[in-house]
Amino acid sequence: MKKLLLSLTGLITLSALAVQFETGGPECKITIVGGGPSGVYTAMRLGEKHGKDVCLFEKEKKLGGRLNDIRKNPESEKGPLIAIGGRRVMNSQKLMFDLANELGVKLERPAEKAGEFLFARGLYSSNKDQFKSRYPGLPIDLKKGDFETQLLMKLFKSPERKKIKSYPSLRSYIESVVGTVGFNYLKDMSRFRGDFTYPLNAESYLDWLEEEFDVCCTAYYAVGGMTSFVKGMEKKAKSFGVQFFMSEPIYSINRDFVSGYNLITSKKSFDTEKVIIAVPPVALPKIKGDVVDSIIKQSEFKSLIGIKVATVTQWFNKAWWKGIKRLSDNKTIWRAVTTDSCINSIEIPQEPYLINAKAIRTVYSDRRECAEHFAFLSKTNPKRLEKEVHDGLKHLFEENGITIPVKVSHPTKTVFKEWKAGWYWIKAGSKHTNKDVSTWAANPLPGESVGLASEGYNPQRTAWTDGAIQAAIYLLNKQYEMNISL
Repeated sequence: MKKLLLSLTGLITLSALAVQFETGGPECKITIVGGGPSGVYTAMRLGEKHGKDVCLFEKEKKLGGRLNDIRKNPESEKGPLIAIGGRRVMNSQKLMFDLANELGVKLERPAEKAGEFLFARGLYSSNKDQFKSRYPGLPIDLKKGDFETQLLMKLFKSPERKKIKSYPSLRSYIESVVGTVGFNYLKDMSRFRGDFTYPLNAESYLDWLEEEFDVCCTAYYAVGGMTSFVKGMEKKAKSFGVQFFMSEPIYSINRDFVSGYNLITSKKSFDTEKVIIAVPPVALPKIKGDVVDSIIKQSEFKSLIGIKVATVTQWFNKAWWKGIKRLSDNKTIWRAVTTDSCINSIEIPQEPYLINAKAIRTVYSDRRECAEHFAFLSKTNPKRLEKEVHDGLKHLFEENGITIPVKVSHPTKTVFKEWKAGWYWIKAGSKHTNKDVSTWAANPLPGESVGLASEGYNPQRTAWTDGAIQAAIYLLNKQYEMNISL
């Protein structure tokens, strides 16, 4: 108790320089820390039963977390919302379609099926199989086609998978099964380059990859962006009386032997009976207190590794990309991937809501060196950042021999966003599985009313919004005796 009081006293002393505590904090029996999709979903479900006894605290002035859509003029309610975070759901993700129906979120798909093309090792092509000449010795059967799928099937079905736990990393497993040339082919053909360069656990990644292979096949987009889900959940939660506290970060979470837990925010100190921490792993250590200390020292938490991601969103006087079509069949292009520059990949909107917008996310890169490079330029030399993006777009689209040449114009506005961790995997060397982590997160401190709800604690469904919702459902079913189906 003495140690606890000293800890709290120290924190209050530090924060008192900038904060005047309110007297008499809010009446919160269940407190949710974090307003991303997991946190808002949890608030909505608990609100139906507990109403105003549920409180949600979010450090930003708006909800959504990685579901982040922006307008050219952030102060305006006019103009399309462009995603700088999550962008879509797939038709196989029933959980998200059910949620969309519940919330009245309209999902739409492109009017026509568009193509894509890649640049790797000096070659442009709209067919990944055509890159075989750049990867001598690629272990595939020419008669079976779709070389990428062949390599993935080898990874899934290899006899080596039975002893995958013995491999020190994902890369070592891939190279053992399909060789270094196969590893390089898969890395270059994927827009998720970080997955192949970070030290990842082979078993957990293959478990995810095999499930991900069946996540298909048609992409659907929420009208108004993925934040439409967040807005719908917020509205429903508020209708039940849930209290939302915006622009109010939680500074510490400590056990209180009388009330349960004591939380200190930027404005107040208050007690609560139960705590749901819906912040991602990369942000959790920023919260102080003995509760968080008890969580982050556990091996399950330490096993997680985040992939850094950079996005660049730009507005133009005209949508120059609408002229991009394949020369071979006049088919429109929805994605281009390159190994030449830090652009990494660009996705051209095809959905009706954005097809006539004069804005596009020109960069999506999870290459660590690129994310860090762009982050540096955004702070020190924004014009240089714009030039590098412009040069990369010219290399992709002005003369590639695959698509009708277009003139890439200069943007009227550029927004850079660095995600410290866009998604999470299990580190190489960890003995934990994806299921181990997600099960642990639903009740990380046995005997206590504390849970973790975030896509980052659900590596089996990482990078998808349904992974965030699933993480919340695991917690609600385990600690709050709900029976929500997945």
